Amino acid sequence: MKKSILSLIFSIFILTIPAKAFASEMTEDYLDIATSYAVSGNYASAMDYLDKILSIEPSNQEVVSLKNMLKSMQNNSVTSPMITENRNLVLAQDAKRSGNKNAELQYLTAAANSGGYWANMFAGDFYRKTKQYSKALTYYQNALNSTTQSSAPLLYIGICYFEMKNYNDAFPVLTQFIAYNQQESYAYAMRARVLTELGRYNDAETDIVTAIALEDTLEYRYLEGLILFKRGNYKKAQTSLEKIAGEIQNSDVYKFLGLSYYATGDLNNALLNLDKAILLSNDDKTLQTQYNEIKAKLVNQVQK
Repeated sequence: MKKSILSLIFSIFILTIPAKAFASEMTEDYLDIATSYAVSGNYASAMDYLDKILSIEPSNQEVVSLKNMLKSMQNNSVTSPMITENRNLVLAQDAKRSGNKNAELQYLTAAANSGGYWANMFAGDFYRKTKQYSKALTYYQNALNSTTQSSAPLLYIGICYFEMKNYNDAFPVLTQFIAYNQQESYAYAMRARVLTELGRYNDAETDIVTAIALEDTLEYRYLEGLILFKRGNYKKAQTSLEKIAGEIQNSDVYKFLGLSYYATGDLNNALLNLDKAILLSNDDKTLQTQYNEIKAKLVNQVQK
């Protein structure tokens, strides 16, 4: 993820801008897209859409302020007015910058105990990053209950459920988030992962195709290849994974590429790719077993 909690400041800040600040439906649409990109941590694309608004409304000071905020986010130096109002959150941010995790947690807990959206979001983020997902869930749920203006906690709740392998609960939460954020590529990719774990490969493919249409990344392309493999569409999986194999240099990419070739009877390419997967893996004995199995079949074919 890849997702920074600071991105949420952008979406909350937008809620404070009056509707009359934007002159047309087009500029409002651009703002919605910029918000989705910013929440996903894709600041460059968010900046592009803010620039599009300024090309139409060059004197729009609200958009200028949003651009300045994004620049601060990119430098990881942003401080929201909503945060500075809470002394414990300020102290928590200072502790985070200095690398004092114990102090950071102490101040975050104190802030969250006093309630409020941001305090709970930051506490949830701390526990999520330390892989304490059940604790993170509690704070994200508190954040969700504290406001009707932000759907962001839903995404993080869905991520926590996914990491806890609670896929049945992750699916409806992510679906609810997507209903409010239909341009959010990461949410579709997350739901595709959930659907893959649930064995709903057709639906998973639909979601990852949507994610790629919104934002074409190597990570999404790999997930597409994995879903195609699990669907049994091996030829299409080969095509998808071949396109990214040279760019990612990841064991799993070569593993599923090799297994796709194996499934279609191309033993030479299967061995070639599994060999690369083994070289990039951390002593994966399963990979070695599969490699030996394919090699034995290839030897038998030659002997015949």
